[in-house]
Amino acid sequence: MASDAPTTPELLLDVLELTALSAASSRQLVSDLRKRHSGLRRAKERLPTWLETLESEGLVETTTHLGRRAYRCTGAGLQTLEEYGRYPNGGAVLFTDLVGSTALIGTFGEDEAHALRLRHFELLRAPVRKLGGREVKGLGDGLMVVFRDAGPALTCAAAMQRAVASDTDRLGLRVGVHLGPLLREADDFHGTTVIVAARLCDRAESGQILVSSDAWDAVGADAPPGRLVGDLDLKGLGDPVATYELDWSAERSRR
Repeated sequence: MASDAPTTPELLLDVLELTALSAASSRQLVSDLRKRHSGLRRAKERLPTWLETLESEGLVETTTHLGRRAYRCTGAGLQTLEEYGRYPNGGAVLFTDLVGSTALIGTFGEDEAHALRLRHFELLRAPVRKLGGREVKGLGDGLMVVFRDAGPALTCAAAMQRAVASDTDRLGLRVGVHLGPLLREADDFHGTTVIVAARLCDRAESGQILVSSDAWDAVGADAPPGRLVGDLDLKGLGDPVATYELDWSAERSRR
């Protein structure tokens, strides 16, 4: 029978993720690990070895927090977490949707419609790879992608629209982007940030990118051309979301 006990690599990532959330003492790390993994044994005895491994690789550093020895994730540690699909400090979520996908089969037939969809998603994945995004999952008619920061997410969204618009297949695309905390479950993400990004995508029209003010403001002076749409009431959310429309029609020189 397969065991549900976490593996050593998983525990190392857990320790690294906990030190990214805040500087933590050994005692706090042991307590938090046991909360994550009920019944975890020998965490107290094994933690020094795990921390030594992470420190030797430059992923964790020793610091002083509230007068006590503590551990903190380094920049290299954060990059490692992202490579393994963990974003402890939150991130930008991007959703796409292929407009009019249900009509493709009726128009082109099964085989050609399938080929068009494959081509469409390859067009979208090219800027995701280039800009360091992580494709979380495919959604039938779209993609869910996570970025560490809002800037690359907006750049990716614009590149996606330009690629689709210039393609001879002339398929339509809508995109939604939001920035905020992420609730991770295995290789997937949940929570309000994901919901807002998905709902913005739902509200967008073909050829449109809707961006929450949280994501837009985070880019600051490097924000791309766009306009304030206003507060949108999104399905399932109690409060309206201040929203911008990104103008993707031309490349913008980056500072």
